[in-house]
Amino acid sequence: MTAASGYGDSATVPSGWNDPTARYDDPDLSAFTASPTAPTENYGTQYVAQNGPQYSPQPTMVMAPQHPFTEPSNPPPNVVGIIALVVAIAGFVFACIPDVMGVAWILLPVAFVLALVGLFARGAKWPAVTGLFISIVATVVGIVVFVNALVGSFGDVWDTIDDAIPDATDIPQPGDPAPFGEPEQPAAPVGNLAFGDTMTWDDGVALTVSAPEAYTPSAFAVGSTLASNVVFTMTITNNSTENLEPLPFAQLSSGGQEASQIFDITADGEDVGVPPTTVILPGESVTWRTAWSVADPASLTMQIAPSFAYEDAVFTNIP
Repeated sequence: MTAASGYGDSATVPSGWNDPTARYDDPDLSAFTASPTAPTENYGTQYVAQNGPQYSPQPTMVMAPQHPFTEPSNPPPNVVGIIALVVAIAGFVFACIPDVMGVAWILLPVAFVLALVGLFARGAKWPAVTGLFISIVATVVGIVVFVNALVGSFGDVWDTIDDAIPDATDIPQPGDPAPFGEPEQPAAPVGNLAFGDTMTWDDGVALTVSAPEAYTPSAFAVGSTLASNVVFTMTITNNSTENLEPLPFAQLSSGGQEASQIFDITADGEDVGVPPTTVILPGESVTWRTAWSVADPASLTMQIAPSFAYEDAVFTNIP
């Protein structure tokens, strides 16, 4: 008799199966004894009727887990690393040229930051590592070049100063002729002059200081602080052959102390105390008035010159 479908085509059941009507899941196996001649149809039919058709499970393929970001064995370089490398090389070139070194101080920090970003980006790391190394080396080289250029500039300035300072042997000694000839505007006055006299220098420039007169300051006057006030009339005459740029600076003492100069505007609009500053042509003259507040009008001494190029003349009313 043919065996039940799904259990092969054997005509007999294995040894140990004596009772074809016994249940397969019977915990008591005493009913199963050796019976090599027991038919298989009764067992198969009964088992299927009691337990239903049985199916063997199919094998399942299990794949080894892989990391989702696993890079290939030979990845291409990342774009950030390549940019960092190019910028670092450009910065290195500019760092070696003192005239355009300022560009390097912009490119090198950018290359350094891009290189750090490139180290954490996907792809080959060698451009980022190389760019980082070049940016650091270029920074050191730029500092060295900058220091050398700075030292060189200080050396040039020192050489210029050293050349401008004459040697001790170049300083004129007593008795030596003047290296630039005689001064164009000499003229030291001899002795003291009385108010009302005229001092004439060697080039023909003359200065006259009148005798002092009493002066009454206006309400706008500044500098009237002492007991008495006097005013002088000053005249500069240019009898030289050159234009004269006047810059008179007067000093007055009275009774053993400095007098206070008065600056005032009179009723007719005259500026008292303001000296002339306009150039005086040859043969021309200029006149102005200067007022002072003094301690003793009978003891006055004035020191004045037409400009700083002339020696001072001294006018006094002290016998």
